[in-house]
Order: sequence, then structure tokens, then C-alpha cells
Amino acid sequence: MALLPPDPGEAGRFHERMTRAGAPGAVRGRRAPSGRRGGLRLDWKIWLAIDAAGLLVFVTMIAVWPPLSTCRTQAREVGLYAGDSIETCTRRGVAERLGRADQRIKMLIRGSGQ
Repeated sequence: MALLPPDPGEAGRFHERMTRAGAPGAVRGRRAPSGRRGGLRLDWKIWLAIDAAGLLVFVTMIAVWPPLSTCRTQAREVGLYAGDSIETCTRRGVAERLGRADQRIKMLIRGSGQ
């Protein structure tokens, strides 16, 4: 099979690329190790820990923010119960919120078998 001379157009450029790709010593699929590239290079376990910490902070804020803002509003407008503080009010609100979420999950699990 005889090789045709490369065309000066798109077909010629394609032929040249294919010739270079098949050359000995060509690195396929990865770039040649020419040193570290820019960017932050961390192990996958560290990224997993960073993602988990971010998710934990996000879920904590979702669970804590509504009761905290409700207690602050109640303290500003009406006042808290005797001996109560914003912290105890918030703890009570978070406990109620988590209890409600727990009950909803239990009901979903109980109803899933039907």
C-alpha cells in the first residue's frame, strides 16, 4: 500500500497528526511528565474529607439557622420564657426539628414496603 503525499488542506493535517501519534515514544492519553502543572494537587482522601466537611457544615446550617432566627425574633419582639436564653431556645428548636425529620424518615421507611 503506497502512501499518498499529504494534501495541504485538512486531510493533510489529519495525516500528519496520525503519523505523529503513531511515532515511537509518543505518549498517548496523557501528557508527558514535564513537571507539575498549576493548580492544587491533593490526594482523593483529602478531597473526600473536604467535601464531607463542607456537606456537614451545610446540613448543620440548614438544621440550626431556622430555629436560631426564630428564637432571635421571639427574643426581640415578645421576649423569651423566664430562665430561657437564645441558646436553650435554639437547642430546643433544633431538637424539635431533628425529631420531626426522624419521624418523617421513619414514616417513609414504614410506608415503603406497601
